[in-house]
Amino acid sequence: MRLMTLTLSVFAVLPALSLNAAQGDAETLCVRNDSGRSYLFAVDAPDAERLVQDVPAGESLCVIGATAGATGVVSVFEDIDALEGCSRLVPVGQTEAMIQYVDFDRCFWESNSN
Repeated sequence: MRLMTLTLSVFAVLPALSLNAAQGDAETLCVRNDSGRSYLFAVDAPDAERLVQDVPAGESLCVIGATAGATGVVSVFEDIDALEGCSRLVPVGQTEAMIQYVDFDRCFWESNSN
């Protein structure tokens, strides 16, 4: 219930940042949806607003203004009602791509598929 409440408040207050140009910036943290279908993503980094949004396949969700050199968290959920999802620690300044969603924190991420 907390995730849904937080998600709904974020949808109401924060605009979506799907900024390919911002990816790779030292104060930006992004997650890219390379799965082939839409999922609910969250991006959270120190000194930046937490964003939660449905992200279509091939699109990215980014927060800007994060602390350079810090570590943030990107997460994915099947939908707004999901209780479990997948999360990944990612250094600020990088983009993590989610390749395949699997329940209970077993998603395939670009950084662990090499």
